[in-house]
Amino acid sequence: MREFDDEIEKAVKRAGKAAGWMFAIGVLTLLLGLFASFGTYGFGFLVALPGAGLMFALGVIINLQGMQLMETWRQGCRDAETSER
Repeated sequence: MREFDDEIEKAVKRAGKAAGWMFAIGVLTLLLGLFASFGTYGFGFLVALPGAGLMFALGVIINLQGMQLMETWRQGCRDAETSER
């Protein structure tokens, strides 16, 4: 059972890293859109804004799924300990 605990922890850590990368890519998209807006009269920023928003949202979704996985696992462990007593 301890091996499964380790796998859950690894999955949650990977989800956290993926969420961090999505945030970084979203910031990069905003910065590139900001720089592109100088030559395109603001149109580059308007195009980059929804893309950055999607990256931020995807990062939040990944992070929430990781937290949900961890909480579900904890509740399952608590129920197993309670039923053994």
